Amino acid sequence: MEKNSMNKGIFLIFLSAVSFAASSSFGKLVTQNSELTGAMSAFARFTVGATIMFIYMKAKNMSLKPNKFKHIFLRSVFNGLSILFFSIGFQYTTITNANMLQMTYPIFVLILAPLIYKEKIKKSSYFYLAIIMFGCYLIAYPRFDNINIGDACAFLSSIAGAISVLSLKEARKTDGTCTIIFYVMILAMFVNLPFAIPDFSKVGGASLFVKINILLAGISGFLGQIFITEGYKYVDNATGALVSASRIFIAAIMGVIIFADPLNLRIVVGGILIFGALAGTSGYFHKKFKLKSE
Repeated sequence: MEKNSMNKGIFLIFLSAVSFAASSSFGKLVTQNSELTGAMSAFARFTVGATIMFIYMKAKNMSLKPNKFKHIFLRSVFNGLSILFFSIGFQYTTITNANMLQMTYPIFVLILAPLIYKEKIKKSSYFYLAIIMFGCYLIAYPRFDNINIGDACAFLSSIAGAISVLSLKEARKTDGTCTIIFYVMILAMFVNLPFAIPDFSKVGGASLFVKINILLAGISGFLGQIFITEGYKYVDNATGALVSASRIFIAAIMGVIIFADPLNLRIVVGGILIFGALAGTSGYFHKKFKLKSE
């Protein structure tokens, strides 16, 4: 039974990685085929999610009142900012770069945890941070006289995402999954609203193809949130982080196939370095070594 639960968790988190990568791909198709910005895709994700969660919770007669609002509020605001930065990121850079840079957020969780919540940080984390930063440099390969705004936004997304994850950890101590997700969706929707408003007048004139992709970006992003929330119930943090990092390669495959993203040796090496460092940060290698020594 325990093995089946572990497999279920791995499968759900893998589905979340596919869903998040797909959401960015649908969003990229929107920005490539219309005058709409990435902010519209971010707004669609939270609007779809808030609507579905409201209907579900009302149908189940669940209370919408949170037990403690502070950490839910922080989780919602920074998650909204993270997705906004990410959506602007994939508008101006490749799907491959945007997802790889955004997936560096676990290392910032470790860096910010002692600063915000006074948690201890392992010395090895600084080693993994150095590897991740080098991996990011290889992927973005910035010319400091002309930094790509998409790469910069994707990187900012990872920092906002880290604060969001830390707030989620605290919010879970007092409130349930449905309550947290509902408020994340509705509050993040308002965070993204000012940036999406300029696109409202353009949606009506957009093609059916673009409108469908806006909807698909919203649905797949929301499903990713559900899958990853449910998946972490069945796996430890190390396994979950490693499986979640598979989005780096899923997004790279989608980017090459759908958008003909460049995938040279430098980007591949950068992706492998980030993936390996995330695995190390999660404690995966330590766990495997401990099992072998026993």
